[in-house]
Amino acid sequence: MVTILEDGRVGTAILLPDGTVERVLEIPDPTLNLPCTVWSPDDERLACEGFNDDDPSQTGIYSVRAADGGDLVRVTTPPAGMNDIPGDYSPDGRQLTFKRTTGEADAPLMLVDAEGGEPRRLNESAYGDSGRFLPAGDSVLTSAGGRLVFLDLDGNVVNSIEEPGAFLFGAVSSPDGEWIAYSRTTPGVFSADIFISRVDGSDLWRVTTTSANEINVEWGAGPG
Repeated sequence: MVTILEDGRVGTAILLPDGTVERVLEIPDPTLNLPCTVWSPDDERLACEGFNDDDPSQTGIYSVRAADGGDLVRVTTPPAGMNDIPGDYSPDGRQLTFKRTTGEADAPLMLVDAEGGEPRRLNESAYGDSGRFLPAGDSVLTSAGGRLVFLDLDGNVVNSIEEPGAFLFGAVSSPDGEWIAYSRTTPGVFSADIFISRVDGSDLWRVTTTSANEINVEWGAGPG
């Protein structure tokens, strides 16, 4: 989770399932803010959105060792005035999907080698989410205009899920690739609930019914 360090910078805390803070990661560069929320498939590394309000040249995606925040590696360097928001590691851990944008505005998705290099734009369309890989590694799940969108790695739309009168976003596949979980809201309602469905949109189930805004959903790896 994102946390505020003692010196006021934005950093990362690792929590146990019961909410206990297990550790707070050090940031190797004392000038960098580094919230890290994207785990590599082997849990060895985290992808992070780095920034320094006094030095825009430090903006970009970095990765660190998940155990302690060490071994800082710069992965991307966006053009001036833009920022890169990490989305997901590919199942083999070799690539990252991310959104290159201004602030959090809808923008094209990109792929880059996990160790850094020249990123590749998937297509010219703008998407709301930074993208999550499906377990097979051959497609990315994102959202656009309130519908969920499946893209292959050439940027082609291979499937989409939409619901008239609803706004769907923040989708992620279950570990077995059979289900997706996502947030759903409706126009004029300033909170979202969590739903799950099959990857084709069938077998829709509502998971939460609260007045809170429930986003950033993730599947657990264990039973239940």
